[in-house]
Amino acid sequence: AGHCLAQRLPMASITRRNRATTDTCLPAAMDRLVEAFERLLARGESFTTISVEELAREAGMARATFYLHCRNKGQLVSHAMQAVQLQLKTAARARLKKSGSYGRAEFQAFMREVVEILFRHRHAIWAMNEVSAYDPQVQAVFAEFMDQRTREIQRTLDQLAKEGAAHPAAHAGLARMLAWTIERSFCKMLNEQSTPKEREALADMLTHTIWSALASVGG
Repeated sequence: AGHCLAQRLPMASITRRNRATTDTCLPAAMDRLVEAFERLLARGESFTTISVEELAREAGMARATFYLHCRNKGQLVSHAMQAVQLQLKTAARARLKKSGSYGRAEFQAFMREVVEILFRHRHAIWAMNEVSAYDPQVQAVFAEFMDQRTREIQRTLDQLAKEGAAHPAAHAGLARMLAWTIERSFCKMLNEQSTPKEREALADMLTHTIWSALASVGG
């Protein structure tokens, strides 16, 4: 679909304010701004053409209210990704951490949910990916987003290792490579018209690839 641009990103971090709010619920006003942002993107607007006035109007608030919550549109992307991070973390807790010990079936259910979450927020993710090519602030958001995905996969590998079920050839840098496998596959194999069956098929292919790389035979 051409929405994503592969690139090498520095190991940058986002602002202290963003880090402090990563594990908390976004305020109601920020939720409205994020939803308005995604609606405008879904209608065909681009990150660069969406104005603050347009965002505020779509969210049903005054322009001045926008600046009470965001310094600029780049920070809005950060908040949108925090919302995605929270949903992914919730899915991981429900599907994986809750059971403590899990196998391929549980991981497959988790991956199906991951793909659905990413697809629901596809417009914000595609915008983040594209704009990161020239906007340092959004590039930092993207780098943090990928760092989070890497840590999640590393935790899965660590859990398998603890149970003696990790693949013996699992390399130290494997988690990062697999995180990018998910990101690239999502961007290149799905588009606006992707059906539930296509999304499920992608999740199952990712399950096969990732689980086979992380778990020992029979894990």
